[in-house]
Amino acid sequence: MIEQVLTKLSVIGMVPLLWSILALPNSLLLAQNVTPTAPAIKRPSNSVTALVEQANAKREQNKLSEAARLYRQAIALDPIFVPAHYGLGVALRQQGNLEGAIASHRRAIQIDSTYTPAYYGLGIALYKKGEMSAAADAYNMVIKQSKADASLAPTYYNLGLAEEGRGNLAAAIAAFRQASSLDRSYALAYSGIGSVLRRQGDFKGAIEAFREAVKVAPNNVTAQYALGVVLYAQKDYRGAIAAYKQATVLDNKFPNLHYNLGIALSAEGSNNPEAIAAYQRAIELDPRNDNAFTSLGNSLLQDSKPAEAITAFRRSVVLNPKSFNAYNGLGLALRREGKLEEAIAAYKQAIQLSPNYAAAYNNLGRALSDQNKLTEAIAAFRKAVEADPKNGVAYSNLGNLLRSEGNPLGAIEALNRAIMLGKEELWVDYTSLALVQAEQGNMKEALESYKKAIALNPDFANAHFGLGALYTAQRETALAIASYKEALRLYQAANNTEWVGRTQRALQAL
Repeated sequence: MIEQVLTKLSVIGMVPLLWSILALPNSLLLAQNVTPTAPAIKRPSNSVTALVEQANAKREQNKLSEAARLYRQAIALDPIFVPAHYGLGVALRQQGNLEGAIASHRRAIQIDSTYTPAYYGLGIALYKKGEMSAAADAYNMVIKQSKADASLAPTYYNLGLAEEGRGNLAAAIAAFRQASSLDRSYALAYSGIGSVLRRQGDFKGAIEAFREAVKVAPNNVTAQYALGVVLYAQKDYRGAIAAYKQATVLDNKFPNLHYNLGIALSAEGSNNPEAIAAYQRAIELDPRNDNAFTSLGNSLLQDSKPAEAITAFRRSVVLNPKSFNAYNGLGLALRREGKLEEAIAAYKQAIQLSPNYAAAYNNLGRALSDQNKLTEAIAAFRKAVEADPKNGVAYSNLGNLLRSEGNPLGAIEALNRAIMLGKEELWVDYTSLALVQAEQGNMKEALESYKKAIALNPDFANAHFGLGALYTAQRETALAIASYKEALRLYQAANNTEWVGRTQRALQAL
């Protein structure tokens, strides 16, 4: 009878897709540059006005310390000049001094409760501090005192962010929709709608919203990026790839874009070299992204470059010693290089970090079986299916080893489980099942299993060979010869010299 080898290793788990748009350069989480129209302020002396104008210019040049100094000088000359307090609040916020910014904006409001820019700035500072409810109150004060026109869209957008931040998704989407109704060309509002719909599980609606954002602002990298994320979530990998590529045209220096592009390319599966290039670009821009190194290692393995994959995986675990995915990938690459002891150590480290990591248990079992440590391998496969009862690969491997260890009933149970789960390459499992059934004397069942294997994959030479052996045992010589000849043809096409020889000897014996 034909020997059955173990089936596939479990590949590393897909590393996380990066959703966050907060780190996108040249884009704003909050609408900060557009403020509501300020009420008329009684102008102080020319010297105070000049100081504030100078401070504003310095702030626009990002010379924040100089700006703050000038605002303070103006306040010293005229303590109730509201624009100076407001400007100081903005400068302090941009310096990261949120407490100071909040105090300055509140002082401006205390002097003039109708000065809407101060409420707006206060809302931004409170949001950045994580005080979502207070931020929403500040934005609502802007809305209450302002005319409902396009200039108010950024305030509604920021209000939506604050409501989303405190978990009030219904209020958030209402605010974003109000922003879009006030200004149909305001792309951030559509992105806000898409973000909330995505959180609510309405991916179709989210895609429509992000597409609208891209339509009204084709150069909005945030919208393109977010569109790619939701398209990926819907398994529209080609659409995600297109969105990410357009985003990289707009901003080629954002590492998350290249990383997510690589993930989408890997999932789509038709252009592994391009995926490798995307991960390499992400790493070039962010050398501390351990996920990018893990994904790169996985793609290099698929490209039959295990030595380079080892380097990538090792870098990933240096950056993140708790990355069980990277340790599992490292084990795969080391095993491919024939370094079984190191591979086993890597799998065990992955399991230590994630005790229910079924793929690592399965891969550990495969490496142990390579060392002919079959009892330990069987224990590892049992751990794999215990951790993940739907792991068809582990059941398949377990069944094959149980057969070789003289446990036919256990083998039949495991192989039937693998078949029931519908794993890939079921023809291999049907062939293995047929072998056990034949060894048990269940020739009719074995014949049916071989036929199912061949029906699933007529080019699977092992099934034809096993069928030939079955017919030989039943003294069906003509059928045996026909099966062996088909197996021989397939082995020859695959240049499998070992099995060509075995099949030829089987034919000669007939």
